Amino acid sequence: MKSTGNTFLSAVVILAVPALLMAAAISDFDSTQPRGAPVGLVNDQNQSLDPVTDGFRAPARFDGEITPLEDSKNPYRDWLGMTMANAARDPAFFATLNVANEDFINFIKFLPDADLNDFLVNQGLADDVFRDANGVFQCVPTSQHCLDAGGPENILPVAADLCLRCHSPVGWMEGHSEPPTTVFPFLKGQFWGAAFLEEPVDVNGDPKPFDITIESEAEMEGVQCDFCHRAKDNYKRDSLWSGSMVAGNGGFLVELDNPFDGLDGIPKPEQNEVFQKSGDFCGTCHDVTNPFLKTRTEVNGAVPDMLHPLERTYTEWFWSEYRNKKPCQECHKPMRFVGAQTWLLFPGIDWLWGDLDQKWLDRGLLDPATYTAKSVALEDTATEHLRFMKSCAQVQIINATKKFTPGSNVRFTVRVTNKAGHKLPTGYGEGRQMWLYVKAVDASGATVWEDGILDASGQLVRTSQTKVYEQKIIADGYQDTVIDPKDKEFHFVLLNKIEKDNRIPPKGYNKAAYQSDGAFIVPENTYADGQYWDDTTYSLTIPSGLSKGNVKIYASLYYQTFNKEYVEFLDSHDNELTVANGGRARDLPAGGLYASFATWGGALHQLWQDVDNGRPVFMGQGKVEIQNN
Repeated sequence: MKSTGNTFLSAVVILAVPALLMAAAISDFDSTQPRGAPVGLVNDQNQSLDPVTDGFRAPARFDGEITPLEDSKNPYRDWLGMTMANAARDPAFFATLNVANEDFINFIKFLPDADLNDFLVNQGLADDVFRDANGVFQCVPTSQHCLDAGGPENILPVAADLCLRCHSPVGWMEGHSEPPTTVFPFLKGQFWGAAFLEEPVDVNGDPKPFDITIESEAEMEGVQCDFCHRAKDNYKRDSLWSGSMVAGNGGFLVELDNPFDGLDGIPKPEQNEVFQKSGDFCGTCHDVTNPFLKTRTEVNGAVPDMLHPLERTYTEWFWSEYRNKKPCQECHKPMRFVGAQTWLLFPGIDWLWGDLDQKWLDRGLLDPATYTAKSVALEDTATEHLRFMKSCAQVQIINATKKFTPGSNVRFTVRVTNKAGHKLPTGYGEGRQMWLYVKAVDASGATVWEDGILDASGQLVRTSQTKVYEQKIIADGYQDTVIDPKDKEFHFVLLNKIEKDNRIPPKGYNKAAYQSDGAFIVPENTYADGQYWDDTTYSLTIPSGLSKGNVKIYASLYYQTFNKEYVEFLDSHDNELTVANGGRARDLPAGGLYASFATWGGALHQLWQDVDNGRPVFMGQGKVEIQNN
């Protein structure tokens, strides 16, 4: 089977449904290696898919044990506080996962019979897997293969599988999620992320004594040490622009056995180092394509024939001048991975989860003299993030009116220059916003005009002049049975049309390649080929009563990972109760401040409010003084 551009690993089939195109998302050629996969299986790039035979160890085993001579900091502490280490503890991840799962179930549930039957046949399944004699969407008693797989939700967990393999790759590979194969045509074990273990348990489900140097305890440790150091390759797809082989969509391969030889260092397999230090490694999870819906985004006057791009950070970097100058790791230090998730790291995750790693100390598995408290690591990294974000952009005020008289109009232009190696901002676009807060102050320091303010509830007040850099995506063409027509944003797995993407491209970006490979600029004339800055012109009237003193103009750039609209959406749409409350979603941590919430969306909303409404990050400021005539 030949790999084609912008598919989810290997798309098996494409079929038409009303207003949509859908592809079967997971195949025998998936390039991950879960336990239980048939030995000898290879994907269409002839990469071995033999199952992992040796587990992944607890990262805590490295605490205080490894301190490189050139770095006075403990790498374990650097890792402990970063975003990737907490990728499986992000409350927004579980809330989004729950909504995506429900949306996908509803999508399949409301497919016309003919299209559902075609979908099942192409998956090698029979219609009785899903519908009883009355046409109700459920397993029927006579459908043993459905029951063996745990029900229809474990047969079609497209959203869950794609998300879990990158947020918790070790948990995925430890056997809790396995893709369909010709031997076993059902994904088993995971749909809501509820089965990943915090620590090894005995047959009764109780924590058991174990040695973290030789036993797995890594399922909830996000992107952890052993995974990165054991990674050796990933699945590639063909660029629609050039035909080059590029990475994406969570298809990875790792060393089958533990290659590390003790606590006095982490010897990396020599053949892996080139891959691990390349941008292709990062592209494994930072280039995401909707696994079953084709895009409805108009590009250059037409809708391209491609599955819908959900995130294109790697593509943004790949088709810029940075690919030949700086790999991702040169800016994002691998053991720190600074970025923009500041408010969530500290004190957010700490409040939600508590000091989970205290368990290692309590059970005598770590040396109290070298033990690293997670709260300390989180605070250190959050501080580093704030510093790092100031290096990503330059803000200037240019072409400003030189002089004014009270009551007259003045104009000025704010230029934001992207100094990052990808779009600014980048990543999964929903809920992310970067904007300009601009104000004019008189000689006494009093504000006489402002634009781009956040109100007391955390809402960005948008006027006709407010500049917001963002990606706006909708779920387009759905019948009312799937989602409310007035409720088209933020449905991750159903998104298929980008209405706006004015995020600033990086230096030397190739516009044609961006448009071909899904890093769309919408509308397409927003930036010229290679343009890595944006100019916004403002106009304001100086109050007539301002008889003395000059006016100073300040333009500040802010970024927010989750805006109010997104957090409120997850609060209202995540209806999947946690297991402890009778539902299927992963339980909220019992030791945290938000354990009483029944849903992850509700806990996230409260946490967001408690941490200054998602605490925006200050990225830079430009200023100018205009003289009073």
